[in-house]
This record gives sequence, structure tokens and C-alpha cells, in this order.
Amino acid sequence: MDHRDGDEWNDAPGNLRWLCKACNTRLGLAMARAGEGRRTRQFNPGAETLAQYVQAAVEHRRGEHDAGGLVIHETPPERRSKFAKEIWRRRWAHGSG
Repeated sequence: MDHRDGDEWNDAPGNLRWLCKACNTRLGLAMARAGEGRRTRQFNPGAETLAQYVQAAVEHRRGEHDAGGLVIHETPPERRSKFAKEIWRRRWAHGSG
């Protein structure tokens, strides 16, 4: 979805049109270079709970571009660190650390 005026907050029907991802990216970069438009801040939360993070880790295969890896990489570093500490705490509590 492209915003004709470059303002990603302007979702008026007349401002929207369908473009392929490559064309939308190319036009967005051209507008940014020209100092036009207004981008939204993109946020992908990744895993929000320890259970989601562990499930992603179980599903992920090292070196693969899979859904588990995507969740792991989208999880902010401070949250990944918090999850890792909790995993180690639980492992030590069960004698498997």
C-alpha cells in the first residue's frame, strides 16, 4: 500500500494506492531523499512472553530464514537478555544448568 503524498499517517482513501513492494520502496526512498513525506516508526515486537520466545527458539533452525528466527531477531535485545536470564535461572533451579 502506497501513500501518494508520502505521509504514512494519512490513510484517506484518495491518498492510498496499490504498488508492488519494490516500487513502494523505490518511491519512498526518492521522497525521503527529497525531504518529502512522513514515515511512521515501524515496530515489530518479536516475542512478548518467555513462552513465545522459547517456542520460536524450538522452531528455529540455525542458518535458516524461518518464522522462529524472525521472532527471535525482532525481539529487542534487552528482552532477549531478560528471557535468557530467566531460562538459565530455571535450568539451574532444576539442576540442568
